[in-house]
Amino acid sequence: MRRAARVDNTAKELRAYAESIGFVVAHIGGVIDCLLVWGTTVLAVDWKSKGGELTKDQAKWIAKGIPIRFVTTPAQVEALKDEVRGRAA
Repeated sequence: MRRAARVDNTAKELRAYAESIGFVVAHIGGVIDCLLVWGTTVLAVDWKSKGGELTKDQAKWIAKGIPIRFVTTPAQVEALKDEVRGRAA
């Protein structure tokens, strides 16, 4: 199986948690797993299992300045919520 097609062990749980706290989750697949949407704020997110590594394409996107959020725990999803809510204030 290609590395990019592999689903991280935590993806299903993290997606469900993000939805449960109010994010709209738009599955993308490929270089990133999804977009997390809160109001008019959109975040590019890749779910990572503990110890997960960047793909070559992710490293290229980051080198170009594209902000990808790598999320491993529900606490990180909560921190993203706090961040986007702070932008709206």
